[in-house]
Amino acid sequence: YAEGANEQLSGLILLAAYSTADLSGTDLNVLSIYGSEDGVLNIESVKENRSLLPDNHKEIIIEGGNHAQFGNYGEQAGDGDATVSTEEQQKLTVEAITDLLAE
Repeated sequence: YAEGANEQLSGLILLAAYSTADLSGTDLNVLSIYGSEDGVLNIESVKENRSLLPDNHKEIIIEGGNHAQFGNYGEQAGDGDATVSTEEQQKLTVEAITDLLAE
């Protein structure tokens, strides 16, 4: 969606996700957040697709965070064991999003 609507958007937030569309030539403020213990997100795909993001994108890796703790939907098959609480992971996520929105 962001690829076709980047004129209407000012930013994109990726929570344990990555873009497969080329956004590198856009003015979007892109924030990518994922946990260091995420066993669901394909980290190799995150790395391979970084070049599709604008040069000024921000990436935050929450130490000890996993995939499931971005929401409240329980454990996910193949996910890593979080070493940080759900509350802490979500707090750090909200802070990063709030900082982006303030820009």
